[in-house]
Amino acid sequence: MRTNNRRRPGRPSLLTSERVDAVVRASAVGAATSLAAEAAGVSRATLARWMARGRDAAEAREDGEAADPHDDAYVDLFRRVELARARMATQALSRVLQAGAGSLVLEERVRTYTDPVTGLDVEERQVRYLRPDWRAAAWWLARVFPEHYGPNAKSFDQVLDEFTAQELRREPDRAAPAQLASLAERLELALAQTTPGAPAAELPAPAPSSFA
Repeated sequence: MRTNNRRRPGRPSLLTSERVDAVVRASAVGAATSLAAEAAGVSRATLARWMARGRDAAEAREDGEAADPHDDAYVDLFRRVELARARMATQALSRVLQAGAGSLVLEERVRTYTDPVTGLDVEERQVRYLRPDWRAAAWWLARVFPEHYGPNAKSFDQVLDEFTAQELRREPDRAAPAQLASLAERLELALAQTTPGAPAAELPAPAPSSFA
């Protein structure tokens, strides 16, 4: 939901290019909003207002509204901070997955020597990796697929029991049409017998009930 933070009159804005750069640098390393504001020398509330105004203006422009030049600095701040946060999150996630797979590089060395047989220069690369850690993969699964791997995820047996219970609740509904058809047939025959001169007819047996 957009907030009404655009084009407010008053004193000149504290938003400068230096402060924008400071907030973006802090966001790029994953700093919290309060720390990013502190790095820029403003309060958290001020930074929140700037970001809200930039977000509202950016969304308005995406919706086809005419761009207001007074919003340019706020839109620039919002977009740069969002991009910095996205890149930081992507890099961090990549390292988590590498840690789980054991492909995270801890140390890399390059040794150059001359082969005594061929006399050629040889470059040898030595890489040391972090040992695979299943907890990193579990952390990622619990947050990306919480319904399956989160703390409140249900076991296969629980899911199967719930499915069975749902099927049992549906059984009476499935049997109802057959019972109604049998009842209608018996009622029709009973009414026919009340007609003068109508031959007696044998009533069909009631349809078996699934409620027993």
